[in-house]
Amino acid sequence: MKSKKFTKRKLFAAVTVLFLLAISVSAISCSSNNSHSNNNSNQTSGNSESGTQSDTAATTEEEYVYPQMDGGGTDFTFLSPTTTYFFYTDIERDQMDGDVLDDAIYTRNRFIEDKFNINIKSVDIDLAQINPQLKKVIMAGEDTYDAAFCPAYFGGNIGSLITQNMFYNLRDIPTLNLSENWWNQTMDKEAAVGAGNKLYYAGCGIDIMTLQCVSCVFFNQNMTTNLGLDLPYNTVRDGKWTYDAFNQYQKAGANLNGDASFKWDLNENSVYGFVGYEDSSTALLNGSGERFITTDADGTPHLAVQGERFINVLTKIQDMLQLQNGYYLYANSDPATGDHYEPIFKSGRALMTMGELKAADVFRDMTDTFGILPIPKYDGTQQNYYCHLIDGTPVLVVPATNSRTDLTGAVLDAMAYVSNRDVTPVLFDVAVSQKQLRNDDSIDMLQIIKNSGSFEIGIAYGWVNTLSDAIRNNIGQGKTFDIVSQIDKTADKINANIDKTMQLFQ
Repeated sequence: MKSKKFTKRKLFAAVTVLFLLAISVSAISCSSNNSHSNNNSNQTSGNSESGTQSDTAATTEEEYVYPQMDGGGTDFTFLSPTTTYFFYTDIERDQMDGDVLDDAIYTRNRFIEDKFNINIKSVDIDLAQINPQLKKVIMAGEDTYDAAFCPAYFGGNIGSLITQNMFYNLRDIPTLNLSENWWNQTMDKEAAVGAGNKLYYAGCGIDIMTLQCVSCVFFNQNMTTNLGLDLPYNTVRDGKWTYDAFNQYQKAGANLNGDASFKWDLNENSVYGFVGYEDSSTALLNGSGERFITTDADGTPHLAVQGERFINVLTKIQDMLQLQNGYYLYANSDPATGDHYEPIFKSGRALMTMGELKAADVFRDMTDTFGILPIPKYDGTQQNYYCHLIDGTPVLVVPATNSRTDLTGAVLDAMAYVSNRDVTPVLFDVAVSQKQLRNDDSIDMLQIIKNSGSFEIGIAYGWVNTLSDAIRNNIGQGKTFDIVSQIDKTADKINANIDKTMQLFQ
């Protein structure tokens, strides 16, 4: 172990100056290209919560005080997910390989290792197995992992582990500075529950997958221009990227191109306004600012689906996602058959699609120029943009078996800070903007998107999954169902689920 760490440190010392110089040049270049994006992101979102997640360029190392804590050369071990869904999932890199994102992870880790005299390790298992594996280890009383990245709802919901006292309340770890901008303030506010607004999971950039799980709108710029439409970037900046604006683009993009119908056929020519999958419905719902569950100031959660605005929002989404006139195409079969939203959009047969940010990697060799936008607002009176994080988003937890929480909190906080300062800019300003996204306008949009990601607390605790799945599997697939009836059918069960959970927090 010691020889391995010595090798790392020698290599780190030899290359870190060159790497940081390269990052500095990149940051200066990106900053000059996007000097207006900081103000735009805060002004156009109008979101004081999002605004706390400020751009990393404004933060200097001198502002952060690293605790003088010594880990004694021991291992600091993460449990982290792997997936087959093309996400970047590496928390640890053993060597530099010339890829700027890999090298940023490597450099971050060696820096943190030297600060705290630890060896950063990562045990990587399939995303669906994270929660069961962590539960097994904790129930056995094993202090195996210092921290873990658990999916909100994938292979079991994270709330079931929380209510079984598997994790620390992060607010009880004083070395975590959870109010700072290197933690996802939107997520943290929505995740707080119970007396004292307990927080059992948090969002940050230590695991890049968490950042890549945010949903956004991709659109074909060439097609938009050919249709005589304005590129909608200024619409977003003006706060006018709404359901109605989105729907106008949907309608304009639909074109039979000589086909007899809009029924999907790989060998036909019809073009669709919007192609998507089940999550299109819940992503649009999240974009409206509506939530299944809202939480009082004292941390008490309440069902919020019976309000007039919630029902109006969902009704409008259902109207937009009807399978008629080519405005919407539901396509989520095997990509190899072509009946899938990503290849359909990539081939130029849809004006827009909706997917996680990581989909930009799928579109990197797309012939046409594509752009990226936040999820639209419900209407012009809505102040903020909100972007949906998928249910499998990994969030940070500290296992209840952890025997050194002060050190753990200090390491995680410093690692989140350095990630925000040195790694997130590489992801957004280099790996994404230069390799996948095609223009500075899309980079501006990222400043809005990255600050507004959150997922539903009712999903994390398993309270509203029956209703959410009904929305996904009906409205998301272009089907209609009685929204009010479905809500009434599930409301009592949801309230019972909430009450049962809250009894465990007493």
